[in-house]
Amino acid sequence: MNRVKQLIHEVHRRSLWQVLGIYVVGGWVVFEVVQTATEGLGLPQWFPAFAALLLLIGLPVVLATAFVQEGIGTTAEPRSVEVAASTDEPQPASGARTLFTWRNAILGGGGAFALWGVVAAGWMLLGGTVAAPEQGEAGTEDDLARAIAVLPFANLSTDEENAFFADGIHEDILTQLSKVADLTVISRTSVLTYRESSKTLREIGDELGVGSIVEGSVRRSGDDVRITAQLIDAETDQHIWADNFDRGLTAANVFGIQTEIARQIAAALRATLSAEEETRIAHVPTTDLSAYDLYIRGREAYQRYVADDNEEAIRLFREAISIDSGYAEPWAGLADAYSQRVQFFGYPIEWADSAEALARYAIELNPEAAPGFKALALSASMRGRTRAALEANLEAIARDPNHHAAANNAGFAYFSLGRYDEAIRWYKRSARLNPGSFGAANTMTVYALVGDEDIARRMYAERVNRESLAPVRRVNFGIILELYARNPSAALRRADAGRTEFSDIPLFLAFDAAVRTAVGDLEGARESAERAFELSPGASLRVLYYDLQTYLGYAMMRTGAEAEGRALLADRGVSIRSQLAAGADRPSFLWELASIHAALGESEEAVRLATQARDLGFQPAVGYVEIEPMMESVRDDPRIVAMFEDSRREIEEQRRRIEAEEIAAGER
Repeated sequence: MNRVKQLIHEVHRRSLWQVLGIYVVGGWVVFEVVQTATEGLGLPQWFPAFAALLLLIGLPVVLATAFVQEGIGTTAEPRSVEVAASTDEPQPASGARTLFTWRNAILGGGGAFALWGVVAAGWMLLGGTVAAPEQGEAGTEDDLARAIAVLPFANLSTDEENAFFADGIHEDILTQLSKVADLTVISRTSVLTYRESSKTLREIGDELGVGSIVEGSVRRSGDDVRITAQLIDAETDQHIWADNFDRGLTAANVFGIQTEIARQIAAALRATLSAEEETRIAHVPTTDLSAYDLYIRGREAYQRYVADDNEEAIRLFREAISIDSGYAEPWAGLADAYSQRVQFFGYPIEWADSAEALARYAIELNPEAAPGFKALALSASMRGRTRAALEANLEAIARDPNHHAAANNAGFAYFSLGRYDEAIRWYKRSARLNPGSFGAANTMTVYALVGDEDIARRMYAERVNRESLAPVRRVNFGIILELYARNPSAALRRADAGRTEFSDIPLFLAFDAAVRTAVGDLEGARESAERAFELSPGASLRVLYYDLQTYLGYAMMRTGAEAEGRALLADRGVSIRSQLAAGADRPSFLWELASIHAALGESEEAVRLATQARDLGFQPAVGYVEIEPMMESVRDDPRIVAMFEDSRREIEEQRRRIEAEEIAAGER
């Protein structure tokens, strides 16, 4: 008992409690610094544990030092032998007094954490950082959890005709979630591939790069509707949230359920909703259920991008408008379908003018909805109004941050303006939101154009050629890759391989004509161009920098039909000038016009127009334009040579910026 009391007395006398308190506080501060450094430098999660181990080892050392040195702030000089002999206190050996000094303790602590720093620095220098997320994937656990895939809702209605209604509910819930900037919502195009999939949720989550998955069902019966939804952790298959909604079948109830589901999912994932987002997801676009039915049927038809279905979509949108003329979405849908008539189905450019008027009316009806702005952007793009299209796409994204089509189209606008480092950001965003569409292929195109050929080829092999893109699209993007990589013979091989399989597809034939023009096979170019015009009379098929009519006119000039070819080129020149006079500002239009004048032997006008195109932002893929023959007559002009050199420098600067951003983001 006396020894216990004596020990307690010594603990108090030597200030061990004070030393312990100071060490705990100091250790906590050090540990917080270590955790912050670990997160900031991307170090493995065992580094804080390593630091904690060093702190635990240091604790007995510090306590022993305090005991030997009799507390804090003393040197504990040895007392005389006489005094020491007169007490019962245990005396430390002289070796311990020499070893356990405050100087040694401080040096030891500094050395221990110097060791931690050396290990951390060595880890980073030797490339041992934690695995970076793939391009466009969420980088943190919270980001991954807030990345959502809404799988197609099951149709539990007894009437199979109501399948379209379940699909419409699915798309609208997805769209409501898409309006929340704090969430990353995978597009409907990508999730539809999992409608009948036997893959596990974890496999789907891994493939789409999401941490959360929404499943649900719709039962429509008479005057009632029941919608169920559940939010599931893709990694653990655990339910995060689930609910059933039984309501009378009215438009207000359907939209109310969609809003409630979006709010509850956002809350379950701790996503922040701004006041503007609250307003947007609470908006009721129509009070007429039949108008809503017609609209979602029209939307389904439009998204098939087939001529007959596009016409069916137009009919359905018009019918919806006849029922509720204040319903903004069908007006926007009608505008989109009119623009598609121009883009894919051979209608004259005047339909894009009508599309603009319809889109502006949709915006007037609901200025807080994205569809009107997206439709306005498409109509502007059809007429070569690149800056107007970019502005409208950015407005659509401001209202729907997960709008993959608007993101891709914003990328195209920046690409058209020669701002490839800006374009690739939007293309990557589109690829993140819609892994199965054009975003990855367009990203690949930028890499090829700026000179990162290895990355471009890897992307083509790993993503573009394995995506849900139609086979003809894969071939076309393969042709672009080879031409931008200045490998025309490989581009020709790809075109030859597709010529039999895709001989009835005008867009492929336009690419084939472009390849054959580049390699000097002008007979083959003429054959493909004429076949494309035969299949799609009047279609405006634009490939690389030229319209199909330009390729055909040049090929005819060089293959024995000079008068006809000159007439076609002159007619195309008039058309371009008309578009420029009407507000077109796409720089490649001026380059095409310059090429036409060069082909017609009007060199000075060709150089003037090429310089004007460059001033507007035209950034040629130098490797391609140096082998493409239409500018052959002026290619050695010092002004054109200087332009190419200037473009090379700018493209290299952009390549370096892309590389630096990707390194900083952990993508390389």
